Amino acid sequence: MEEINRMVIFSNYLKPTDISARLTIPTDALEHINMLEGDNNVYLFPKDSDGKEWGFRCYTRLSGHPKPAFTTGWLDFVRANGLQIRDKVTFSKLQEDEDEAAGGAPQYRIHATREITLMGEQIQVDLPQRFRQ
Repeated sequence: MEEINRMVIFSNYLKPTDISARLTIPTDALEHINMLEGDNNVYLFPKDSDGKEWGFRCYTRLSGHPKPAFTTGWLDFVRANGLQIRDKVTFSKLQEDEDEAAGGAPQYRIHATREITLMGEQIQVDLPQRFRQ
């Protein structure tokens, strides 16, 4: 199996607002998201661990502190994956992607994990379809 190089853009442990309204993302994540200068939103289409593509609107204010967030489409991902408070979401970008080098769109990935106790030890487990509620 070929190893894929990914650059983690951000990882967040989910808070109540993240599962009920929008996912606030770090401001420095914007430098890895292809938002046109002067624009305040862009649609991203990351694939999850099962290979399913999702559509998220990344929105930020134009004035003052940017405060970027995934809005439209985010709650669909939350519901479909049974995400809960304290689950971890990692958003990454494939590095050296040929499509992007040729002027195509960057290839993003989104990955969700949950911490569980197994035989007295805390471990992180992926949230593929079979573990979702």
